[in-house]
Amino acid sequence: METPQFNNDEDFFAWTFQKISEAITNLTQRLEQVEEGLQKIPPPGPDMVKYKIPGNEHYSNLTEIFNVSFCRISEINSRMDDINQKLDIDRIGLHSDNALDNMINIRISDQLEDINQRLNKIESKLGI
Repeated sequence: METPQFNNDEDFFAWTFQKISEAITNLTQRLEQVEEGLQKIPPPGPDMVKYKIPGNEHYSNLTEIFNVSFCRISEINSRMDDINQKLDIDRIGLHSDNALDNMINIRISDQLEDINQRLNKIESKLGI
């Protein structure tokens, strides 16, 4: 923009002050926009991370996410303890590496004992 021609100093100073006033108003508006934008940025901390936990209506911050995660892990551990108690795992030896082998051996030995008792009865009846 070119500077217009003025007839006297008063017109020049009026025009100059008007342009300075417009520049200050423009800078003030821009500063307000920058401040408004900065207010939308969360401060460092748990609010910097937002996640919508499945089943929730709102977004949770990092602290809430950890609380929910640890509560669910604790619930799962509690359920597993309940299941272990119901199964009485220690009694049947499932805690060992050869748990399946142990169970099979117990079943086979029970069956062999039954067969052995039946054979003894048959032998005694036959007189052998």
